[in-house]
Amino acid sequence: MSQTRTEQFLELYKRLETVAASLMRDKKRGGSAVFYLANMPRYAHWKNDLDYCREVRNLLQHEVKIDGAYAVEPSEQMVEFLEKVLHRLEHPALAIDHATKRPNILSAGLNDQLLPIMREMQRQSFSHVPILENDVVIGVFSENTVFQALLDNSCIPLTEDTLVSAFRDYLPISRHLGHRFAFIPANLTLDDAREIFDSAYDRNRKLRTLFITQNGRPDEPLLALMTPY
Repeated sequence: MSQTRTEQFLELYKRLETVAASLMRDKKRGGSAVFYLANMPRYAHWKNDLDYCREVRNLLQHEVKIDGAYAVEPSEQMVEFLEKVLHRLEHPALAIDHATKRPNILSAGLNDQLLPIMREMQRQSFSHVPILENDVVIGVFSENTVFQALLDNSCIPLTEDTLVSAFRDYLPISRHLGHRFAFIPANLTLDDAREIFDSAYDRNRKLRTLFITQNGRPDEPLLALMTPY
């Protein structure tokens, strides 16, 4: 015997409660897990529809049936909405699937000539270029790198023969004034990455790039990168 739409709705909502409770397992709370899910900033665009589903579910669950039938029947759109939410939560998109992969990343090595890199940065409107050694990020070259060298009165000539290594002392991530970079693992979800950017805003040091490595360690080969743009 096939399910009624109401029975399908209630089954989907029960699955949603289980998934929501799993997401909330590290947070001390009481009450409905779906209520807390609806009020998470990352799911703000779902809030009104989730609240509506919660009200309908409470009506169906707690009110008596009339002649053995449910008082209301959820709409087809409501069932489709729960299916969409469950798919998103049970099969979350990964940050790496929406990031720039290693073959498409403009990067440089210490022994590369600097001016061609700078010209390519200008052509593509890139402000930062990762410096790699055996595919591991050992630093970042940016406009800030040259600025910092000038502040230190470093006499580094810029000619066609100048190598990236001429700015070696200014390449480490820690040397970048006002800029921050972070490493995340390849299995991090897109929602988690977005939340890192949203919560990392700092008036003095803005998070510019998330470098993606297998386990999120700086000493691992770079797989992809993501910017807030």
